[in-house]
Amino acid sequence: MRTVDAILKDYRAFLSDVSEEAARLTEIYREYMVCKKGCSQCCTDLTLLPLEWFALDKVVQDEGLHPQPYVSEERCTMLDNDACMVYPYRPLICRTHGLPLLYLTQDYNDAGIRIKVDEPEWQISWCDLNFTDVSEETMEDIFDPEDVLNMEEWNLILGKLNREFLKTPEGKALGKNRIPLKNISAS
Repeated sequence: MRTVDAILKDYRAFLSDVSEEAARLTEIYREYMVCKKGCSQCCTDLTLLPLEWFALDKVVQDEGLHPQPYVSEERCTMLDNDACMVYPYRPLICRTHGLPLLYLTQDYNDAGIRIKVDEPEWQISWCDLNFTDVSEETMEDIFDPEDVLNMEEWNLILGKLNREFLKTPEGKALGKNRIPLKNISAS
């Protein structure tokens, strides 16, 4: 079994890789993007995988940060004057939000079990608040399928790291369920 420190090191390297790809895409799509530094319209109280929550909680404790009191689901507790207090350490969803994302379309039966399809379908999604001039009609002209974040790939890596974390004593203590970001301020 790997140690928490080894898993955290790999998790941080993973986040660095995501940030590099996000920066590349930001440069490609800069002319279409409305959101800039200080925009926090989409920064809401999220739930995180136990590994993500643990890593962020550790940063908050180690850095002596003071998250804002929980107000509502519409406002992230990590915001201070519309700036992210944990920006260098933010989780996957915060690093990818606003960019063009590629998702595998999933179908489920009535029992909630994924239905296997012969030919999977992919879908590009984007934030309407960030890409205000992009529509269903124009998206294929703007977004190159090679220049979007493939969330299936990123989520598989994050899921693997989280499963490893859940085998550690720290992971077992947190449990398998997603944890609200607002709980960091309570720890």
